Amino acid sequence: MDVNLISSLQDKILNKIKTHKKESILFSPTTLGKDLNHCTIEEILPHLLVYSSMAAIESKEKVWVATSMLIRFLATHTNNLVVMESDTPVGMIGSREVLQGLHSNPTHDFFVEQTVHSIMNSNLEKVSPKMRMDDLLKKMNDMHRDFALIQTTDGEFSTISARRLLEVGILCDTRIKVADMPSKKVVTFQKDDSLGFLIGEMMRNNTDIVILEHTPLFVTPQTIFEKISELSYLDGINDFLDSKVNTLNLKTGRIISDNITVPEMCKIMLGMKNAFVMTKNNVLTPWDLIATLA
Repeated sequence: MDVNLISSLQDKILNKIKTHKKESILFSPTTLGKDLNHCTIEEILPHLLVYSSMAAIESKEKVWVATSMLIRFLATHTNNLVVMESDTPVGMIGSREVLQGLHSNPTHDFFVEQTVHSIMNSNLEKVSPKMRMDDLLKKMNDMHRDFALIQTTDGEFSTISARRLLEVGILCDTRIKVADMPSKKVVTFQKDDSLGFLIGEMMRNNTDIVILEHTPLFVTPQTIFEKISELSYLDGINDFLDSKVNTLNLKTGRIISDNITVPEMCKIMLGMKNAFVMTKNNVLTPWDLIATLA
């Protein structure tokens, strides 16, 4: 066969492969009839502009108050609280900040003496309703933070979190399956590991989900915070990080098929207390939706 003809055929095949890959990551909301990367935040999440929707805490509050709030909100609403001063958002505090502080200072004083302001993250991302969704997703992916603030029509604020983006995932019209989502290292632990090791693994791997090896059981920051609350925020406890993981109330993950679509996965997650599912070879959270869309 002619060399030029072979080269031409190879180019056509490569172009088809590239086109297929590009099409495979396009998400088209059926309510708008256009690709997600062409839509703005106000088109996709208009309800966030109508009324304020965020979990807020004053910067002068103690860390135990923030931890108590996170116990309630982590599984149902958002991974972060908006820190306020004089009705103005100045930062955020989530499980990451509390765990980092706890790992450095595992004492009762950390919770009852330190203020939210002393451990908050001041890099609070505020976005415009006109921002395109693909820009928001890329920004979240680059920051590795599933959180942003958007101003409502009356000047208040609403939060955009990975869990909110599950609503976007449900609207998508795509053939992408769970098996097509990027795989990642599954962080595991053993029953005789210490809580210090477990928290260290969460921070080192930047994850909120750690799996008990060879089981569907898992631990989240909420699990750890619930235990701390039971212990009156470590009042009289001097060796919390040395405690074994088996002192925690482990939860059981939901196992799903690799063959379901991403919108189906998002629907399942929205109906769960802990938005987290497992497949044979992967662990998926709302954060993985950001990585896939971005």
